[in-house]
Amino acid sequence: MNEQPPVGNVNSGPLAGIRILDLSAVVSGPMAAVMLADQGADVIKIEPPGWGDGVRRLGASRNGLSAIYAMINRNKRSIAINLKQPEGQNLILQLARTSDVLLQNYRPGKMDRLGLGYPHLSQVNPDLIYASISGMGDVGPYADQKVYDYVIQGISGILEAQSENNKLAMVRTIIYDKVTALTIAQGITAALLAKERGQGGQHLQLSMLDAALYFNWPDLMWNHSFEGDGVHHAGDLADFYEINQTRDGAIVSHQLNGDCSSYSTEELINLFAENEVPVSRVNRREDIRNDPQIQAADILKQSDHPRGGIMVQPRAPVRFSKTQQQIQQPSAELGQHTVEVLMELGLEIEQLRDLAARGVIG
Repeated sequence: MNEQPPVGNVNSGPLAGIRILDLSAVVSGPMAAVMLADQGADVIKIEPPGWGDGVRRLGASRNGLSAIYAMINRNKRSIAINLKQPEGQNLILQLARTSDVLLQNYRPGKMDRLGLGYPHLSQVNPDLIYASISGMGDVGPYADQKVYDYVIQGISGILEAQSENNKLAMVRTIIYDKVTALTIAQGITAALLAKERGQGGQHLQLSMLDAALYFNWPDLMWNHSFEGDGVHHAGDLADFYEINQTRDGAIVSHQLNGDCSSYSTEELINLFAENEVPVSRVNRREDIRNDPQIQAADILKQSDHPRGGIMVQPRAPVRFSKTQQQIQQPSAELGQHTVEVLMELGLEIEQLRDLAARGVIG
């Protein structure tokens, strides 16, 4: 159990005063929760003692801090609770009494088996917004299947759409984890508005498959939207654009059907801009932070993480003229705020030491 002094969550954004229990792991839930945390909500991340969220060990890291974890878990408080123990489940029930939202992305049925499903928690707090993310939903032949982003890429049609010369290709980012995060975050704020208008709490359910098809459909599936005859089919929007090599790089623009290799990237960008033709240089990932537009807009921010050192992350994308959250807290150590949060429930330090000794908290 980590008994560090509280960091203090700065609640100055539009969601100041909203408390969210984030029981989710990996990406879809935590990224949704960080959007709400970036907007001022008090997000309490609940992780298993000892190992925590598995994404803590995913991808590039320094001093044991993974970059992806730091990005999608900033501005949160971390407490470690063992949900398999009845006393741990009881702590969640107590926390739910004073929370506005609970977010979880366990497979369907698991939270119910722990006594922490919506029917149980709505009795404790009828105004609770309970948000459940799943892979495929709770019905159908794949409902019990363990799901990651690449599974949804396969079933949603995007791999075929990405193919060139009949060679299937993955999208090289976890697109549907992140689309799901954006979708459930918007759903949560809509439910908060409904509660503010007197509708009380409710259960939100979103599958990654639902979010993926909703995201894909307007353009990627326009040839499959009409039933019957008389349909005028069209090529994919991507077919109208192309990447062209320049003398010192590449640009992306509308189809040019010509050789651009004798021109510099800058020459073409200036020429196209003068003629109001949409165009962009093709940035390598290492070039992004030096792009003049990204620098001028001040999108990327540098911070000093207590474990990871100097890091670069994007700011919260939506800017509010009156309620912008000003201070960003780094991602927390596992259980860094266990004492702080549980003492807010009224537990005494001796009780916490006893729970820690028995592996209920960490």
